[in-house]
Amino acid sequence: MGTGKSTIGKELARVLGRKFVDIDSELELKHGCSIEEMFAKHGEAWFRERERETCLEIATLGNRVVATGGGALLNPEVFEVFQETGLLLCLYAQRDCLLERLSRSDRRPLLNGGDIEEKVDRLLAQRQELYDKIRIHVDTSNLTPMETAKKIADLLNVRQKILDKLMDQYIDLC
Repeated sequence: MGTGKSTIGKELARVLGRKFVDIDSELELKHGCSIEEMFAKHGEAWFRERERETCLEIATLGNRVVATGGGALLNPEVFEVFQETGLLLCLYAQRDCLLERLSRSDRRPLLNGGDIEEKVDRLLAQRQELYDKIRIHVDTSNLTPMETAKKIADLLNVRQKILDKLMDQYIDLC
């Protein structure tokens, strides 16, 4: 939450020539109301189930850059499907940067009411074990969305070159 997934995702999709999908936007389109309204009307459990369904649908499409909600991957089924069908990247930002970004919006149902710092710290602690399972982490703290997208594209190109080299070596050994 607040790392720039949606904004960076759009830029990355453009750089890579892929379609972009924002899970939260898909949910809002599908259900005709905002995420905040879904939380208020139906509660978090209902929202998480709709989020799970949407993530599983999107994961089958391929050739996309997907921005999941901050808690979507907490569902083990969603985490596993995205891990099997694509490459997971964990965007993160330093705590002070997150707090500054998150203070600009009131559209975060999990942060409404109370001390935002305490809530951010609690969410980060709850999600840390999951985020640690993701192999590639990119710090967005001091980068523009375009700089971050280019950094990720460069990482993907390096990864592809390594995979190509390994494949070439494997073929040479056959």
